[in-house]
Amino acid sequence: MDVSHVRQRVQAIADAAPDYEAQHGLEDDLFTDVLASIAMTSTDPLAKALAGAALEAREIDFQRLAA
Repeated sequence: MDVSHVRQRVQAIADAAPDYEAQHGLEDDLFTDVLASIAMTSTDPLAKALAGAALEAREIDFQRLAA
């Protein structure tokens, strides 16, 4: 993953308007993928730890009203 891929996905989120549910899902996926990339590839131990810890939130089962 590189910055150009992230920018393409941000544009895809914008292009999904006015379907806000699709936009939420695309945004969630983007954030998860960016954090996973940082957790797997960063050479900065703090960045890896922060990204890995943030990804743990995906394991919480809760109701989402949109997305």
